[in-house]
Amino acid sequence: MGLFSNDYNKEGPGVGKDVSMDPGFIRFFKVIWAKFGQLVILNIVYIFACAPIVTIGPATAGLTYVLRNMSQSKPVFFMSDFIEKCKTSFKNGFLVTVIDAIAAVLIYFSFMFWSDPSIGIPSFFRPFALVVTFLVGYLIVCMNFYIFPMMVSFDLPLKKLIKNSLILAMYKIWHNIAIVLFVLALVVICFLLGLLSFPIVITLFFSLINLFTNFIIYPLLVKYVAAPVESEPAVSTAEEKVFSDERRIK
Repeated sequence: MGLFSNDYNKEGPGVGKDVSMDPGFIRFFKVIWAKFGQLVILNIVYIFACAPIVTIGPATAGLTYVLRNMSQSKPVFFMSDFIEKCKTSFKNGFLVTVIDAIAAVLIYFSFMFWSDPSIGIPSFFRPFALVVTFLVGYLIVCMNFYIFPMMVSFDLPLKKLIKNSLILAMYKIWHNIAIVLFVLALVVICFLLGLLSFPIVITLFFSLINLFTNFIIYPLLVKYVAAPVESEPAVSTAEEKVFSDERRIK
């Protein structure tokens, strides 16, 4: 599997056509097996790339791009792809991180406000306000499932990225739940393992979540967001249509 190969910038062999024909959950585990070493290294690189805090968004864009390609059996240039996408998505990635941080603070203080019994709020209204606050927070989390795969796949301004992510997060409920359950399962495993989970977090935690998210989300983006550019020459195969990056929002 080439776990510690020295040449991380060369193009990878992909996962293979036979793998791409399998059901999604089977392909997910086949990609993990075929690309285990790269997943480990990407996870470690991602953690270090996020260390300055302001680079969390761009680093997430880079990780998403590489794992999107892996999930679709596309050739991967590995580290060069990661670094390049970090650079090209720096502005939008950074702004998304800022928006997420502001939203998290507002949601937190909203919970504190509505749950404070010393505030003179009618008792019948308090549960309703808390539920609404929770749903808003949940929706923002789900939007992040879509916004980064969309950011690295389509040439869209931030406003449209947010709009499309909001629409998909509102309507693709079961896809959101699948990702949330997967993340919760990993979190529970790490919690039960305690300090023994540290190697998992360092080597696979973020890569596995991002890979799983791409398996769930990218086909939806191809179906609902992608539209051929008017000047784009006709492509001859369905595979080329699905895997082309030259797309725009309808």
